[in-house]
Amino acid sequence: MKQYIVFFAVCCIILPSTLFALDGLPGSTWGSLEQDFQHPGKSDAILQGWIRQGIAWDRWQSGGTTVIFTTYGTVRYNWDSQGLSWNNYFAPGMGASLDFYIPSAPQVSAGVERIYQLNYRAGNSTPYTAPFINWYHWWDILNNGYPGSTWGDLRWEVPDTGASDLILQGWIRQGISIKRWNAGANTFVLNPYLTLHYKKDSQDLDWDNYIAPGAGIALDMGSAKGPVVSWGAEYTWQDELRSKTENIHMVSIYMRWYGWWNLKH
Repeated sequence: MKQYIVFFAVCCIILPSTLFALDGLPGSTWGSLEQDFQHPGKSDAILQGWIRQGIAWDRWQSGGTTVIFTTYGTVRYNWDSQGLSWNNYFAPGMGASLDFYIPSAPQVSAGVERIYQLNYRAGNSTPYTAPFINWYHWWDILNNGYPGSTWGDLRWEVPDTGASDLILQGWIRQGISIKRWNAGANTFVLNPYLTLHYKKDSQDLDWDNYIAPGAGIALDMGSAKGPVVSWGAEYTWQDELRSKTENIHMVSIYMRWYGWWNLKH
């Protein structure tokens, strides 16, 4: 019994000072819930996203550039109403990254993850290691007149068994703000937009190779402390680069969100 009391006392002494010495305890989450109506093909409801909680150990600054070293735990998830084997999984994991922040430039993150993907429709699991680099950038041309954004991810998934796969995916969106208003701490923007989605992989899988231009309209809600939420409808013309189906016309109704926090504060 005494050893447990001593251990608890040591934790009470060391843990606060350790947490104080850390740069931060950043976390974030992204998710999307959408209903896709395809032609040709069946409609499909899709829920996907991830949650990440990290420990920021240190940061370095040079001029206006900030680099933060972070280790983290993560959970990825995907579900669809069609029950497609590659579209239904629960994937916990961990990773380490260097996160780069440069004013007026894309936010870039580079690192490596270890993921244990449970494919509950297929009834198997696919553990893999993935070096990655991803980026996000947003802009507003003419001061709140033409909001745009882009996201991309390049990752090399190396499974414990089977062939590795190099995957590039992302999107670009450019809109026009037709209505903007504030409600409390939140800013709402109604904006029609043009978009381009893309995905390419080295295995040439049917569902992982396409380019999809389109147009949509969204109501975006954001604030300085988050979260950022977008409700909208979008039409895309998806050119299937590898499958026998040359293109898919698709209308999507969606809600997407992104949130962030720092438990140290």
